[in-house]
Amino acid sequence: MSMRRAVAILAALLAVLFSAGAVQASTPQADHTVRATPSASRGTDAAPPAPQASCTARNVSHYDAWTGRTWSRDWVCGNRAGAPLYGCASFIAACPVIGWIDTSSSWFVCWGRGAWHDGGNNVWYYTMGDRVAPGEDVHHAWGFIPAVDVWTSTDPWPGMTECNIP
Repeated sequence: MSMRRAVAILAALLAVLFSAGAVQASTPQADHTVRATPSASRGTDAAPPAPQASCTARNVSHYDAWTGRTWSRDWVCGNRAGAPLYGCASFIAACPVIGWIDTSSSWFVCWGRGAWHDGGNNVWYYTMGDRVAPGEDVHHAWGFIPAVDVWTSTDPWPGMTECNIP
């Protein structure tokens, strides 16, 4: 086999391999407020997808039963699946884990300042989680996630509303 033919075959194989992994996420429906169900689990040898460091704004309505507020806009961002949500923007005992985000792409309605975290800042994002921690039903799954667990290139995300929630 000639060197040119071997290079062509290798290039074709690489193109097939890389295009097979290039799956794009679909944009959530604008009037849909229910979280997507997690996708089927991947094989153990599959690498996790690279986090996308950007958020997309949407004009939607979310009623926040914890604060009694209706949010008219959200931002869909990549995030760490399984990340805990806290009752406030802090790790202190008064603000326990109130739930979790199971999906790797979620919507957030605002940001606030709180305790410093491993992301090197004190920005926290507010959202409704996928699961509520036992005994924390009063929060209705609404809580804060540290910015280290949200895939943004800058914190707070430009254009996102500041929460002003205690």
